Amino acid sequence: MQRVLSFQMTRNIGESSEYVTKRLCVSFLFSVGFLCLLCGFLLGRFVAERSMETQMQKTRDELAGNGLRKTEHLQQVALLELTKASFDYDTTSIGNLQTPDLIRDNVRKKNIRINEFFSNLSFVHEVINNKDYVRATIRGSRELDRYVMLWVNKNNISVALELAQVLDRIYSAHDWRPRRSLIFCVSLTFRKACVDSLPTFIQRKAVAYVSLDDQSRQTHVTLSGSDVIRSIAVEAVKTIPNGNWTYLDHDKMSIGPILLNIPQVTFSFDGNSHVILTQMISQTMWRLSESIIIQWEPKYFNKTVNEVLELINSKKFQDVKETLKRTSRDLVTAVKDLNAKIDATEITQTLQIRIWNDLLLDLDKTLLCFDHSIALRIDELTALAQLESNETLNNLKKIAKCYEDAIQMLQEK
Repeated sequence: MQRVLSFQMTRNIGESSEYVTKRLCVSFLFSVGFLCLLCGFLLGRFVAERSMETQMQKTRDELAGNGLRKTEHLQQVALLELTKASFDYDTTSIGNLQTPDLIRDNVRKKNIRINEFFSNLSFVHEVINNKDYVRATIRGSRELDRYVMLWVNKNNISVALELAQVLDRIYSAHDWRPRRSLIFCVSLTFRKACVDSLPTFIQRKAVAYVSLDDQSRQTHVTLSGSDVIRSIAVEAVKTIPNGNWTYLDHDKMSIGPILLNIPQVTFSFDGNSHVILTQMISQTMWRLSESIIIQWEPKYFNKTVNEVLELINSKKFQDVKETLKRTSRDLVTAVKDLNAKIDATEITQTLQIRIWNDLLLDLDKTLLCFDHSIALRIDELTALAQLESNETLNNLKKIAKCYEDAIQMLQEK
């Protein structure tokens, strides 16, 4: 009996040890699994946070300096490349040819050559060859439905071709594409060929129309055009290294042709300085294309209007002169308020940024003050004001009304 009990006790002890060992194994496995899950969770969270931080840093880099800092080195590459440009394209004046048949044949041949030139560039999406012009389109990477256009005539063809070639090399070497779409238009006949050919949808989506005036007798640069785009062009020109552009702060808004009711700027410069002129065009188009927000600093507008109004001394115009003083002052105040709102806007809000940009472009069109296809510019009416004509008085009143419309546009936003 004693032996039986001893055997049974020994058996129970063995079974208990085996049971405890299994339980410890299961507990250990559960502990290891829990630790693995916890480590996996923490590791995943760390990776996600690092990924978010990397993405945020990438976004900050893209947005820095209004989107211009990221490509600042490419701007310098473009400026340097343009200093090496030959500008040796055949610019023989078509007007020097003797017969209409020779002129037409010469235009046709040049069109073919320019068409082939643009078609061979890697970043050009589409080339349209018309009997009066050649138009090349480069699609934007972010805002392909917004257009920055460059127009040149037969005497400035080399400026457009050299700039397009430099930008194409930057595209190939640095995988760069403009934020907004670019359009190069070369006109070989009458001045408005490129303007008249623009489809309506492009005119409505145009950020800016940049052109060259070959009739200039200036020994330095002058810029004419709409208020917003001209001020942006002035600031762009001043970013060119080793240039003394301080006179631009004091230069009156020069009188020039307003070809279309869209934001625009026209460059007039000494015709022998192709390198500097093309660099100016390059920096202007780069800023208009790459800037996230197209913001207007109205100091040039304010200075020009005040200087012009001081020249109007006729008693007949005193009432409208006071009205223009008041409305221009209120307009500048409204623009400064708008700039404060833009500065307070989170720059990653894509839709809001588009709204602000479209508002500035609509404002620029309003300030062009088109009346029966003629832009009413206060600086152009100054000389006529001395004649004290009723037409000039009415036009000054129309300009004051345009300023009031611009103020109302800003106040409703």
